Amino acid sequence: MRKAVLILVIVVGTIVIGLRFLGASAQENTPVMIVHSQPLFQAASTTRRSLYSARLIAAPVIDGQVSDWPALPSIELNRNTAYSFSGRVDSLNDLSAVIRSGWDDNHLYFAIQVKDDVLVADSTDVWRDDGVEIGLDGLYDQYAWGWDDHQYTIIVDGRTADRGVLTKDIKAAVLGSEDGYNIEVAIPISKLLPGVPISGTVMGFTVGIHDDDDGGNWDAYLIWEGTNTNSRPDQFGSLIFTERPEDRLAALEAKIIELEKKIQELLRILREFEQLTPP
Repeated sequence: MRKAVLILVIVVGTIVIGLRFLGASAQENTPVMIVHSQPLFQAASTTRRSLYSARLIAAPVIDGQVSDWPALPSIELNRNTAYSFSGRVDSLNDLSAVIRSGWDDNHLYFAIQVKDDVLVADSTDVWRDDGVEIGLDGLYDQYAWGWDDHQYTIIVDGRTADRGVLTKDIKAAVLGSEDGYNIEVAIPISKLLPGVPISGTVMGFTVGIHDDDDGGNWDAYLIWEGTNTNSRPDQFGSLIFTERPEDRLAALEAKIIELEKKIQELLRILREFEQLTPP
Protein backbone atom coordinates (compact mmCIF):
# COMPACT_ATOMS: atom_id res chain seq x y z
CA MET A 1 0.00 0.00 0.00
CA ARG A 2 2.77 2.42 1.00
CA LYS A 3 4.73 1.54 -2.13
CA ALA A 4 1.73 2.24 -4.37
CA VAL A 5 1.14 5.64 -2.78
CA LEU A 6 4.83 6.52 -3.08
CA ILE A 7 4.82 5.59 -6.77
CA LEU A 8 1.74 7.76 -7.29
CA VAL A 9 3.48 10.75 -5.66
CA ILE A 10 6.56 10.28 -7.85
CA VAL A 11 4.45 10.06 -11.02
CA VAL A 12 2.43 13.18 -10.19
CA GLY A 13 5.59 15.08 -9.28
CA THR A 14 7.13 14.12 -12.61
CA ILE A 15 4.04 15.42 -14.41
CA VAL A 16 4.27 18.76 -12.58
CA ILE A 17 7.94 19.17 -13.53
CA GLY A 18 7.11 18.29 -17.13
CA LEU A 19 4.31 20.83 -17.25
CA ARG A 20 6.60 23.54 -15.92
CA PHE A 21 9.16 22.68 -18.60
CA LEU A 22 6.52 22.77 -21.34
CA GLY A 23 5.16 26.06 -20.04
CA ALA A 24 8.62 27.65 -20.14
CA SER A 25 9.19 26.29 -23.62
CA ALA A 26 5.84 27.58 -24.86
CA GLN A 27 6.56 31.01 -23.42
CA GLU A 28 9.75 31.20 -25.44
CA ASN A 29 8.34 29.90 -28.73
CA THR A 30 4.69 30.98 -28.86
CA PRO A 31 4.09 33.93 -31.20
CA VAL A 32 2.23 36.94 -29.85
CA MET A 33 -1.46 37.02 -30.77
CA ILE A 34 -2.54 40.37 -32.16
CA VAL A 35 -6.21 41.36 -31.92
CA HIS A 36 -7.93 44.52 -33.06
CA SER A 37 -8.23 47.22 -30.43
CA GLN A 38 -10.63 49.35 -32.49
CA PRO A 39 -14.18 48.70 -33.70
CA LEU A 40 -14.23 46.88 -37.02
CA PHE A 41 -16.83 49.18 -38.54
CA GLN A 42 -16.42 50.11 -42.18
CA ALA A 43 -18.88 52.50 -43.78
CA ALA A 44 -20.88 51.17 -46.73
CA SER A 45 -19.60 47.63 -46.13
CA THR A 46 -21.78 44.51 -46.14
CA THR A 47 -19.21 42.54 -44.14
CA ARG A 48 -20.53 41.53 -40.73
CA ARG A 49 -18.42 42.96 -37.95
CA SER A 50 -16.92 41.12 -34.99
CA LEU A 51 -16.21 41.72 -31.33
CA TYR A 52 -13.25 39.84 -29.84
CA SER A 53 -13.96 38.32 -26.42
CA ALA A 54 -10.77 37.70 -24.42
CA ARG A 55 -10.24 34.93 -21.90
CA LEU A 56 -10.12 36.38 -18.37
CA ILE A 57 -7.76 34.89 -15.81
CA ALA A 58 -9.81 36.31 -12.93
CA ALA A 59 -13.59 36.60 -13.12
CA PRO A 60 -14.76 40.22 -12.80
CA VAL A 61 -16.86 41.24 -9.83
CA ILE A 62 -20.32 41.98 -11.22
CA ASP A 63 -20.95 45.31 -9.51
CA GLY A 64 -21.11 47.84 -12.36
CA GLN A 65 -17.54 49.02 -11.72
CA VAL A 66 -15.96 48.57 -15.16
CA SER A 67 -12.71 50.40 -14.32
CA ASP A 68 -11.16 47.14 -13.08
CA TRP A 69 -11.51 45.47 -16.48
CA PRO A 70 -8.27 44.97 -18.44
CA ALA A 71 -7.70 46.81 -21.71
CA LEU A 72 -9.63 44.64 -24.15
CA PRO A 73 -10.85 45.02 -27.73
CA SER A 74 -14.07 47.02 -27.89
CA ILE A 75 -16.80 48.13 -30.26
CA GLU A 76 -18.65 51.42 -30.31
CA LEU A 77 -22.39 51.69 -30.85
CA ASN A 78 -23.71 55.10 -31.79
CA ARG A 79 -25.74 56.77 -34.53
CA ASN A 80 -22.74 56.57 -36.89
CA THR A 81 -21.84 52.90 -36.36
CA ALA A 82 -25.32 51.40 -35.94
CA TYR A 83 -26.57 49.10 -38.70
CA SER A 84 -30.13 49.98 -37.64
CA PHE A 85 -31.12 53.42 -36.38
CA SER A 86 -34.65 54.38 -35.31
CA GLY A 87 -35.87 57.58 -33.69
CA ARG A 88 -33.80 60.65 -32.92
CA VAL A 89 -30.33 60.82 -31.39
CA ASP A 90 -28.99 64.35 -31.00
CA SER A 91 -25.40 63.52 -30.06
CA LEU A 92 -23.08 60.86 -28.67
CA ASN A 93 -23.94 62.09 -25.18
CA ASP A 94 -27.63 61.56 -25.95
CA LEU A 95 -27.08 57.88 -26.74
CA SER A 96 -23.96 55.78 -27.40
CA ALA A 97 -22.08 52.87 -25.87
CA VAL A 98 -18.71 51.12 -25.71
CA ILE A 99 -18.86 47.34 -25.35
CA ARG A 100 -16.16 44.90 -24.21
CA SER A 101 -16.37 41.17 -23.59
CA GLY A 102 -14.48 38.43 -21.76
CA TRP A 103 -14.96 34.75 -20.99
CA ASP A 104 -13.85 31.84 -18.85
CA ASP A 105 -14.90 28.21 -18.58
CA ASN A 106 -18.16 29.09 -16.84
CA HIS A 107 -19.37 32.49 -18.02
CA LEU A 108 -19.45 34.98 -20.86
CA TYR A 109 -18.97 38.53 -19.58
CA PHE A 110 -19.79 41.97 -20.93
CA ALA A 111 -18.80 45.43 -19.74
CA ILE A 112 -20.93 48.13 -21.34
CA GLN A 113 -20.45 51.86 -20.81
CA VAL A 114 -23.52 53.79 -21.96
CA LYS A 115 -23.72 57.53 -22.50
CA ASP A 116 -27.29 58.74 -21.95
CA ASP A 117 -28.12 62.22 -20.69
CA VAL A 118 -31.62 61.36 -19.40
CA LEU A 119 -32.32 58.07 -17.61
CA VAL A 120 -35.88 56.73 -17.53
CA ALA A 121 -37.35 53.41 -16.33
CA ASP A 122 -41.11 53.73 -15.97
CA SER A 123 -42.60 50.94 -18.10
CA THR A 124 -43.62 47.35 -17.46
CA ASP A 125 -42.29 46.35 -20.88
CA VAL A 126 -38.50 46.30 -20.63
CA TRP A 127 -38.00 47.34 -24.25
CA ARG A 128 -39.64 50.75 -23.68
CA ASP A 129 -37.08 52.03 -21.16
CA ASP A 130 -33.40 52.91 -21.16
CA GLY A 131 -31.47 49.70 -21.45
CA VAL A 132 -29.22 47.38 -23.42
CA GLU A 133 -30.12 44.27 -25.42
CA ILE A 134 -27.56 41.51 -26.12
CA GLY A 135 -28.48 39.13 -28.94
CA LEU A 136 -26.65 35.78 -28.92
CA ASP A 137 -26.69 32.77 -31.24
CA GLY A 138 -24.60 30.42 -29.12
CA LEU A 139 -24.24 27.61 -31.65
CA TYR A 140 -23.73 30.05 -34.52
CA ASP A 141 -26.28 28.12 -36.59
CA GLN A 142 -28.28 31.23 -37.58
CA TYR A 143 -31.44 29.64 -36.16
CA ALA A 144 -33.33 32.04 -33.90
CA TRP A 145 -35.36 29.81 -31.61
CA GLY A 146 -33.04 27.16 -30.19
CA TRP A 147 -32.08 26.65 -26.55
CA ASP A 148 -28.82 28.49 -27.30
CA ASP A 149 -30.52 31.63 -28.66
CA HIS A 150 -31.18 34.58 -26.37
CA GLN A 151 -32.03 38.23 -26.32
CA TYR A 152 -30.87 39.39 -22.91
CA THR A 153 -32.08 42.82 -21.81
CA ILE A 154 -30.60 44.79 -18.92
CA ILE A 155 -32.58 47.89 -17.94
CA VAL A 156 -31.11 50.94 -16.23
CA ASP A 157 -33.05 50.09 -13.05
CA GLY A 158 -31.41 46.64 -12.85
CA ARG A 159 -34.18 44.46 -14.29
CA THR A 160 -33.00 41.59 -16.51
CA ALA A 161 -35.05 39.78 -19.14
CA ASP A 162 -34.70 37.13 -21.84
CA ARG A 163 -36.82 37.84 -24.92
CA GLY A 164 -38.82 40.37 -22.89
CA VAL A 165 -39.58 38.01 -19.99
CA LEU A 166 -37.95 38.78 -16.64
CA THR A 167 -35.24 36.26 -15.79
CA LYS A 168 -32.68 35.45 -13.11
CA ASP A 169 -30.63 33.23 -15.41
CA ILE A 170 -27.97 35.90 -15.76
CA LYS A 171 -26.18 38.05 -13.20
CA ALA A 172 -26.07 41.76 -13.97
CA ALA A 173 -25.29 45.03 -12.21
CA VAL A 174 -26.02 48.60 -13.27
CA LEU A 175 -24.15 51.59 -11.88
CA GLY A 176 -24.83 55.22 -12.73
CA SER A 177 -21.99 57.33 -14.11
CA GLU A 178 -21.42 61.03 -14.76
CA ASP A 179 -22.69 60.76 -18.33
CA GLY A 180 -24.98 57.71 -18.22
CA TYR A 181 -24.61 54.25 -16.73
CA ASN A 182 -22.39 51.17 -16.74
CA ILE A 183 -23.51 47.56 -17.06
CA GLU A 184 -21.66 44.38 -16.13
CA VAL A 185 -23.23 41.04 -16.94
CA ALA A 186 -22.25 37.38 -16.53
CA ILE A 187 -24.07 34.86 -18.75
CA PRO A 188 -23.67 31.14 -17.97
CA ILE A 189 -21.86 29.31 -20.78
CA SER A 190 -24.35 26.47 -20.26
CA LYS A 191 -27.06 28.72 -21.74
CA LEU A 192 -25.04 29.07 -24.96
CA LEU A 193 -22.89 25.98 -25.52
CA PRO A 194 -23.08 22.27 -24.58
CA GLY A 195 -19.50 22.32 -23.29
CA VAL A 196 -16.61 24.61 -22.42
CA PRO A 197 -15.52 27.26 -24.96
CA ILE A 198 -12.01 27.35 -26.35
CA SER A 199 -10.03 30.01 -28.13
CA GLY A 200 -11.49 30.26 -31.65
CA THR A 201 -15.10 29.59 -30.62
CA VAL A 202 -17.50 31.84 -32.57
CA MET A 203 -21.04 32.88 -31.64
CA GLY A 204 -23.57 35.05 -33.41
CA PHE A 205 -23.74 38.38 -31.62
CA THR A 206 -25.28 41.82 -31.76
CA VAL A 207 -26.13 44.53 -29.26
CA GLY A 208 -28.82 47.21 -29.15
CA ILE A 209 -29.58 50.18 -26.90
CA HIS A 210 -32.88 51.93 -26.22
CA ASP A 211 -33.23 55.57 -25.22
CA ASP A 212 -36.30 56.84 -23.38
CA ASP A 213 -36.08 60.55 -22.64
CA ASP A 214 -39.65 61.43 -21.63
CA GLY A 215 -41.35 58.30 -20.29
CA GLY A 216 -43.70 55.93 -22.08
CA ASN A 217 -42.27 54.34 -25.21
CA TRP A 218 -38.63 54.57 -26.31
CA ASP A 219 -37.48 57.57 -28.34
CA ALA A 220 -34.46 56.03 -30.07
CA TYR A 221 -33.14 52.54 -30.79
CA LEU A 222 -29.70 51.61 -32.12
CA ILE A 223 -28.61 48.11 -33.22
CA TRP A 224 -24.97 47.34 -33.94
CA GLU A 225 -25.53 44.55 -36.52
CA GLY A 226 -28.89 43.54 -38.00
CA THR A 227 -32.41 44.87 -37.80
CA ASN A 228 -33.36 43.29 -34.46
CA THR A 229 -31.71 41.49 -31.57
CA ASN A 230 -33.86 38.39 -31.34
CA SER A 231 -35.25 36.84 -34.56
CA ARG A 232 -32.65 37.47 -37.30
CA PRO A 233 -29.35 35.87 -36.22
CA ASP A 234 -28.44 35.60 -39.91
CA GLN A 235 -27.93 39.38 -39.72
CA PHE A 236 -25.88 39.30 -36.52
CA GLY A 237 -22.19 40.03 -36.31
CA SER A 238 -19.92 37.58 -34.52
CA LEU A 239 -18.34 37.18 -31.11
CA ILE A 240 -14.89 35.58 -31.43
CA PHE A 241 -13.31 33.97 -28.36
CA THR A 242 -9.58 34.68 -28.10
CA GLU A 243 -6.85 33.82 -25.64
CA ARG A 244 -3.49 35.51 -25.27
CA PRO A 245 -0.53 33.09 -24.91
CA GLU A 246 0.56 34.77 -21.68
CA ASP A 247 -2.93 34.32 -20.20
CA ARG A 248 -2.98 30.67 -21.18
CA LEU A 249 0.39 30.16 -19.49
CA ALA A 250 -0.85 31.98 -16.39
CA ALA A 251 -3.89 29.70 -16.24
CA LEU A 252 -1.63 26.65 -16.60
CA GLU A 253 0.63 27.97 -13.86
CA ALA A 254 -2.35 28.37 -11.53
CA LYS A 255 -3.39 24.77 -12.18
CA ILE A 256 0.14 23.56 -11.49
CA ILE A 257 0.18 25.44 -8.18
CA GLU A 258 -3.10 23.79 -7.18
CA LEU A 259 -1.70 20.40 -8.16
CA GLU A 260 1.43 21.01 -6.07
CA LYS A 261 -0.75 21.84 -3.06
CA LYS A 262 -2.56 18.54 -3.49
CA ILE A 263 0.77 16.71 -3.72
CA GLN A 264 1.91 18.32 -0.48
CA GLU A 265 -1.33 17.26 1.19
CA LEU A 266 -0.85 13.72 -0.13
CA LEU A 267 2.71 13.64 1.24
CA ARG A 268 1.45 14.81 4.64
CA ILE A 269 -1.11 12.02 4.72
CA LEU A 270 1.56 9.53 3.66
CA ARG A 271 3.84 10.62 6.52
CA GLU A 272 0.99 10.21 9.01
CA PHE A 273 0.25 6.79 7.57
CA GLU A 274 3.87 5.70 7.96
CA GLN A 275 3.87 6.72 11.63
CA LEU A 276 0.97 4.43 12.45
CA THR A 277 1.86 1.28 14.37
CA PRO A 278 0.33 -1.83 12.80
CA PRO A 279 -2.08 -3.61 15.19
